Amino acid sequence: MTTENETPLAGASSAEGLLAAHLAEQAGRFLRNLPDVDLGTLRRVDGTLHGFGALLEPLWAETMRGDLAALVVTLGQERGYTRRLGRLLAAVDSLTCTDAGVPTPRTAADPARPADSPVGGLLAHHPGAPKARAMLERQLTLARSRSHTAALQELGSSRFHSLADRMTLLVSDLPLRDPAGNNPPEQLLSYAARTGEALEATVSRLPLHRAVQPYNGDALHRVPVPAAEVNAIAAHEDAAWTRAGAAVRYARYALEVCRPLLGDRTEEPLAGLAQLAGQLERQQEAADAAEAASLAARTPRITPATAYVLGVVHADQRLEVEAARHAFSVSWPDFHSSGWLTDPWLARST
Repeated sequence: MTTENETPLAGASSAEGLLAAHLAEQAGRFLRNLPDVDLGTLRRVDGTLHGFGALLEPLWAETMRGDLAALVVTLGQERGYTRRLGRLLAAVDSLTCTDAGVPTPRTAADPARPADSPVGGLLAHHPGAPKARAMLERQLTLARSRSHTAALQELGSSRFHSLADRMTLLVSDLPLRDPAGNNPPEQLLSYAARTGEALEATVSRLPLHRAVQPYNGDALHRVPVPAAEVNAIAAHEDAAWTRAGAAVRYARYALEVCRPLLGDRTEEPLAGLAQLAGQLERQQEAADAAEAASLAARTPRITPATAYVLGVVHADQRLEVEAARHAFSVSWPDFHSSGWLTDPWLARST
């Protein structure tokens, strides 16, 4: 009988067998959902190949990961444009809000203004707001339509059918580096530990000291009317934060593979990784939306008023980026001090 402190092996006889069972589960989910494609399943397969690729046939794993990446990017674009459009239109609507029912506190710059005076968004009644909203909607709708066409073409391509064939192979016969390999299941824990080490190294390169202080994003939405000028916030270290998001996903997916070995002990770190992933996804979506607003503002021959509104929307989304990064900077120390990344937690579990 397995006690509370023992490692449940869930019937796995080898590391290769446990890995094959996990990939077969993910591949089966992918095949059952066709013709719909679950991007989360594809990312989990890619993350598993990334974390445990040393056990797999190298050329097969490399080709598989390349096709998975291409499919995720192509299919993800349409969904990304949909979320971006909704985010930007909601931002414009919030920034042009004219709700007079919410009091705004007095400020040091205007101590004589009554606390219950009418308030609104920074762009309330701005003449460039309707055109800026229409421009964002037109550009992103067009981009979404083009990405939809590209997605349909990808789903009908020989590359997609080849990927589906390889997914079928995952269900029955995983290509292993050593087909006769019979390594102990606990070997998977060392691979998962490496993804944790990679995550720690990636986060150590982030400018978390800049994200410690929260940004007052509400200031753009609840200001006296007429509004004062606001400067756009420059984007910094976006690529580093994107890498951190990938590192969190890889660590999370690797730990999911090891769940049969660790049982309930994975619940807390998986919940922590899911929280960190959500925060980094939010900052990535806001950064992408800010870039879309900046691109629209560079459209030739638009009026200064329209360009100003798009600049404010860009600044608003950069504030959302900083708010999400601040949330990550608050959550990370608690997760890091839990012991999963800072000491051989996985090794001790064996």
